[in-house]
Amino acid sequence: MSKRILVVDDNPYVADASARLISLCGYETKTAYDGREALEQFASFAPHMVLMDIGMPKVDGYEAATRMRQEEAGADVLLIAVTCWNQEQDKQRAYESGFDLHVPKPVSLATLYDLLRMLHRGRHAQDTVAACGS
Repeated sequence: MSKRILVVDDNPYVADASARLISLCGYETKTAYDGREALEQFASFAPHMVLMDIGMPKVDGYEAATRMRQEEAGADVLLIAVTCWNQEQDKQRAYESGFDLHVPKPVSLATLYDLLRMLHRGRHAQDTVAACGS
């Protein structure tokens, strides 16, 4: 079974390019361009991992993460904040909102591969590593 990853960013170029790269590694991906759309995709797509920007229109990443964690599927999903908001208070608020990790933009390929490997090692340790960077 392929792991599902939701990529959320209000910059369509960033979201689409990231999703394409991840899909080349064998993952099923969906994109969303704001927090409201992310919540809709989360409910229908049931991702294993969400890579989400924080500063977005309609619903920001903090609120979206909080609401995702309130869903039944939210307990097991790996939530990763991918953002330019990198002050200490931004990181603290991200963790308080339910994110597992806070990753500064721009994300390097090495970091992206590490995140994909983490999906398999951490919450889903029984699966084999499928990241294309391994």
